[in-house]
Amino acid sequence: MTQPNSLKKLFTGAAVAAFAAGAFAGDYGKAIIDDKMPIEDPWTWCDLFDYSTLYEAESGFIREVAFNGRYHGQYISQSEDFGNASNGFNQWQHRRARVGIDIEFAGDLAFYSSINVSDGSGSGTGLIRRDFFNDFDEVGIEWTPDDWEIVVGKQKQKITREYSTSSKRIKTVERSHIVNEVADQKPWGVTVEREFAGFTHQVGAWLYGTDGGTNRGGFQLPRGDSRAGWSYSAAIDVTDETEVHFNYVYTNNSGGAVAPRGSAPADQGSNYEHVLALGTESDFGRLGLVTDIIFGANRQASGAIPAGDDTWGFVFMPTYEITEKLEAVAKYAYMDQGQNQRTQRFNVRQRVADYHTFYAGLNYYICGDKLKIMGGYEYATGEEFGTGTDITSDTWMLAVRTYW
Repeated sequence: MTQPNSLKKLFTGAAVAAFAAGAFAGDYGKAIIDDKMPIEDPWTWCDLFDYSTLYEAESGFIREVAFNGRYHGQYISQSEDFGNASNGFNQWQHRRARVGIDIEFAGDLAFYSSINVSDGSGSGTGLIRRDFFNDFDEVGIEWTPDDWEIVVGKQKQKITREYSTSSKRIKTVERSHIVNEVADQKPWGVTVEREFAGFTHQVGAWLYGTDGGTNRGGFQLPRGDSRAGWSYSAAIDVTDETEVHFNYVYTNNSGGAVAPRGSAPADQGSNYEHVLALGTESDFGRLGLVTDIIFGANRQASGAIPAGDDTWGFVFMPTYEITEKLEAVAKYAYMDQGQNQRTQRFNVRQRVADYHTFYAGLNYYICGDKLKIMGGYEYATGEEFGTGTDITSDTWMLAVRTYW
């Protein structure tokens, strides 16, 4: 059985030290020991998450092949008061299960992929069988020559701080309702990123319709008969502790009158024709802070919400590192109007207005973000869109998050 590299190096270092002690002893039975020799941290089972590389080489066209994946599960206990009615549920949810392959090539070229694994409910058909795989989460080619980063494929648009942060590293069990309201479903596109004049700039061009049907089975390949859009993002460090981000995404939906998928079966675009976000990320040692101000214009019609409506909202999320492994998180978020999204999967996802959410939680990092336990409570209050009926909900959440 092959020993972990850290153990091999430790044993090798001990052997070299013993040999040197015998060869260069000043007196019989005495040895000169260099107590400055670096000693690696001892191996722990958390190091298992780093053993995902399947192939590695310093020359040739293929330099590295790695297996990636993640599993996110969560227990939800939710209760809701809607006017004079009450409802709720308790449920374990397989929130995310993904696997994929990453390949690094010579010439600063790389392939990335991540496939959604079915939770067993499987319906629909496609080139990927729904009894195990659902569809691509992300897939594409990345080229990083010099100071450029060019990506072609199915990928996440940069819009808001929470959505731009990978689900592997988000600080709350779910993102804010206003963020989910305006975000896309990872369309196919081309992005070009480069840093100059003190800013990191990214420009993107997108197709919003894919194949695969309404059940999202199959590869979800892009369709030329869909509608298109573009995006622009900029980021700058304003102090040693704070970075400011600006994001804009345009989705062609004719002012909210039509779906951006065009003639394609499935839609990967935002609900809104225009989405703007201004956010910050700050690191003050143990204290961290994430903020976002978000605006969406010309919504696609949905239920009681007519075509062309606008929304806005904000997110304020401080974090505090209590110990090396334990972190406290608080969040207040507001949404002017839209559809209530996750934190919990509602029995009925309602169209809401004047929606306030308050979250408090703890994260325990067993192996950093690669294995952690997240617990939180969210209180939400607002009203049903169009009727003004009061809505309040309480949600307790306990989640396990892991990736490699």
